[in-house]
Amino acid sequence: MSDVDSPVLRLIPFLAAFTVTIFATLAVTSGDESNLLITLVTAAISYFGTYYIARLLIGLIVRVTRSEGHDDQD
Repeated sequence: MSDVDSPVLRLIPFLAAFTVTIFATLAVTSGDESNLLITLVTAAISYFGTYYIARLLIGLIVRVTRSEGHDDQD
């Protein structure tokens, strides 16, 4: 993701990943039986999955908005 220059756009995937990880972990541990291994696996999958999906979407949005600004059909 070298085409994203804004520090805010680089921060969004981390914040989204932390948020989803917290809510997914709370959902897993809210039951009567909470297994530590299942909780850790759920937290890891939700963190990395959300991080990379958010990073991909931001990269696509930035790429599309930058390509709309250039009109090479002169």
